[in-house]
Amino acid sequence: MFDIQYNFFRDLDRRCGAEGTAAQCAAVVELKRKTIDSALNRSNPLVADVLAGGTTFVATYDNFSRSFRGLRRFVPKGHDAEWNERLEQLALIVPNVRHFRRRSLFAADNPTNLTVYGAVAGLATWAVLAGDAEPGEAAPLPWADAPAALVAGLAVLGFAFGSAAMFKYRVRDYKQIHAREAAGYMDLNYGFFRVGDHQGWVDSLRAESAGARAKLARPD
Repeated sequence: MFDIQYNFFRDLDRRCGAEGTAAQCAAVVELKRKTIDSALNRSNPLVADVLAGGTTFVATYDNFSRSFRGLRRFVPKGHDAEWNERLEQLALIVPNVRHFRRRSLFAADNPTNLTVYGAVAGLATWAVLAGDAEPGEAAPLPWADAPAALVAGLAVLGFAFGSAAMFKYRVRDYKQIHAREAAGYMDLNYGFFRVGDHQGWVDSLRAESAGARAKLARPD
């Protein structure tokens, strides 16, 4: 049982990919049709919106992606329950999208926050070390007299850890299919369902299967 509908649909596609007969592909399309039309699937608000023609999975993905493109992924994002709920609705259909989750304005999931935290830790450490020395005495550690270096060092360390956290929480998994490509594939399936073009759906699946078989047959 798949927890992501895209994976389930792709597994169904492979069932008719070996031979690509009309009967096999028709059976796969019927299973897809029943899945889309099921009460459980329609209870997903995003799915209901897509079926009503209010949006598409690609448009929904683009809306999430816009806030995390380029340098925007370095910017702290405040927690947004409505945003996260909509994201979970998309995650049930399309893989590789949970890096768009908004955790907290202070979450340790970006280099900006962790750089600041590192600098603050450096100041606190210097204050403790410098406070241990009596007036006129040398600091207990040589670099306790160099607050700028201490702060800069821990800030750089914070940036390094923040960059690692960003790639874990805010960057898509490159080992998985790109979510936008998967969203386009799901929009195609839902489009056939919406217009009721069962035969076109079967023909599309057969053509895709034939193309995959031809590619595998080439020696290169």
